[in-house]
Amino acid sequence: MEVCIKAFGELTPGELFAAARLRQAVFYLEQHVTCEDLDALDPAALFLWCEAEGETVGCLRILPPGVRCAEASVGRVAVAAAWRRRGVARRMMRAALEYIDRTWGAPVRISSQEYVVPFYESLGFEVVSERYAEAGIPHRKMLRG
Repeated sequence: MEVCIKAFGELTPGELFAAARLRQAVFYLEQHVTCEDLDALDPAALFLWCEAEGETVGCLRILPPGVRCAEASVGRVAVAAAWRRRGVARRMMRAALEYIDRTWGAPVRISSQEYVVPFYESLGFEVVSERYAEAGIPHRKMLRG
């Protein structure tokens, strides 16, 4: 499994299409999220994805400090259904956190779906908010210092 990372402006049309298609499959088709996925933050983002067996099996986006919040942030974490529970999300998150530590040395804020809070806690995040609904799904804000 290969991990790739590029700024939005460096993505090939094929790479952007693969990320958008995977995000659509997970957030729109599976989770029935009806709010905007591709948004005004994507052009400021770094895209990180995993490739295996010739396909994009997971992706996420990294936002620099000061873009979405004071801290760096990671979001839009998506893993293809056939690749779940195989370490893809953990591998992507570790790579994203290493990149953030190396590049900005900044704390990281995320908005986690409530059911995956334990996963993010295992990566050093702490819950810093009460439950709230985002796109109709229970979430918690989390911070890694």
